[in-house]
Amino acid sequence: MAALSASYNGLSDMPTTGERALAARLGFSFARDVPKAAAAVREVVCHLGLDQETPVRLLDVGAGLGAMTWGVLRALRGHGHAQTMEALWMDTDARALALGQAIVEHSGQTALQVRHLVQRVHAPAGRFHLVLMGQVLSELDRELEPNEDKRADRHADLLMGFVDLLTPDGALVVVEPALRDRTRHLHRVRDRLVTRGVPLFAPCLHDRGCPMLETRDDWCHEKLAVDLPSWLVPVARVAGLRYQGLTFSYAVFRRSAGKVGDRLGGAGKLRVVSDLLRTKGKREVLLCGDLEGRCLVRTTRLDRDGTLTNAAFETLSRGDLVRVEGATCGVHGVRIERTTLVERSVRESPGNLPQARGIGTATVRER
Repeated sequence: MAALSASYNGLSDMPTTGERALAARLGFSFARDVPKAAAAVREVVCHLGLDQETPVRLLDVGAGLGAMTWGVLRALRGHGHAQTMEALWMDTDARALALGQAIVEHSGQTALQVRHLVQRVHAPAGRFHLVLMGQVLSELDRELEPNEDKRADRHADLLMGFVDLLTPDGALVVVEPALRDRTRHLHRVRDRLVTRGVPLFAPCLHDRGCPMLETRDDWCHEKLAVDLPSWLVPVARVAGLRYQGLTFSYAVFRRSAGKVGDRLGGAGKLRVVSDLLRTKGKREVLLCGDLEGRCLVRTTRLDRDGTLTNAAFETLSRGDLVRVEGATCGVHGVRIERTTLVERSVRESPGNLPQARGIGTATVRER
């Protein structure tokens, strides 16, 4: 498992296919990827225009063992969708697909119907409610990594082909590792799709260039306070791998316009992108969205200015959606005044997905 993780992180040349790799993926990666996918799609599954009689059509690109598909099914069930899912799994590894099929059959889950397509990443024929690309972009065209712009252009072209496969209410969900370089690559691809007019649904609440790319050291990722199953923790410890919490980055694109923050209404819609920082006499948090023409702002509230109107500020956590009205914008950031309205949105949650704080965007290095 340690060798496979190092390979995925670009630190070793171990093949990600073959018997050893399959065993590691089944024994460790599978358990981590299911909740990642469930969290990445949870904000969009209720916007897909589905009814209980229509099967959900999913294209899982780079499906491997199908863990991401199981995460989508988990999120759909949490939102009350009980219909059949018709999944098309695309991957170059026929052995992984066969093992994934065996997992489906062993589970007895008759509502999940799977077909396989053994090929390189390429848009097939068909129409899908969801196209899911789980940790695929970071594995493609790695020889182009020194040329960041060329690689981002190529992957934007690739994603455009998959956007064309979506139903009118459909969504393309891209999930990537939380590593700095791989997440920043997703930021670049995100900017290119937005420039081409593809509606960005989540996690961003604005369509301007990603502010993380304005420096060389910033990037956003997700953080799930979901630990590995207890029986797998000792194995992870021996392999020197993370067993507490899950991290990843994601972007959701749609055919139709609209953003996850639209339900907040009004202006000043933001997403919390850091922990709430508490120091003597004040609390601070980084917010990203649209506030007085700014994308990424450090927002401060002095303890003496705490009121019922801004009390929600004290409860903010990474990934929360929030509306701020009546704050004071200065050179060094935004200040929450006694009369400032802070409105925290209740998160859409897919039922059986653990109610963990910290599901959302998080800046790794705070400025």
